[in-house]
Amino acid sequence: MNSIEVRTAAHRQMVDITRQVATVIDGTDDGICHVYVPHTTAAVVINEHADPDVARDLIAAYEAMVPKIRFAHAEGNSDAHLMSTLLGSSVTVPVADGRLRLGTWQGIFFVELDGPRTRKVWVSVL
Repeated sequence: MNSIEVRTAAHRQMVDITRQVATVIDGTDDGICHVYVPHTTAAVVINEHADPDVARDLIAAYEAMVPKIRFAHAEGNSDAHLMSTLLGSSVTVPVADGRLRLGTWQGIFFVELDGPRTRKVWVSVL
């Protein structure tokens, strides 16, 4: 298993980590790449990475779907915990001929929901 470090600069932010993941799988012929986020206020998703407006629109939509309400959790970040469960903590991508087999417009994104922070993303190839 390999680890990627992701530094975020905003409270909520999507960071394209496709190139870092591709570097980790370099030398793998065929298999499945598993990308996992070991944090409860972050997520990982696959979505369009050609237009940066998509990431901004998604963050705005996540915030609209999970409004600030009074949660019992005293840290004040329960909305981030909820968003992370809705988005998910892992994705899998096929690997063939040493390359991630993503669609033309797809990229792998780390989704910060309670930043800014320095986080880890774990990558395994099976």
